[in-house]
Amino acid sequence: MKAINSIANILRKAVDSLVISNHEPQVRYKCDRHGNHYWQVYDFNTNKSYIFGSEQDVRVWIENRHYRHYCF
Repeated sequence: MKAINSIANILRKAVDSLVISNHEPQVRYKCDRHGNHYWQVYDFNTNKSYIFGSEQDVRVWIENRHYRHYCF
């Protein structure tokens, strides 16, 4: 079962790398093992991941990121 999960993860990452273009942030809605839901954002430009507790927080981060990159 571990081997199947590892292969699935490798394939998912390969597909993600092909689908994601121009380094837009990658946003995922996740659930931890305790049932807590959160948003994970990966920023290709900075090579950093961020965790947010709400969709609104993600939207604010994206708007601020856009403002920093395109308005200065």
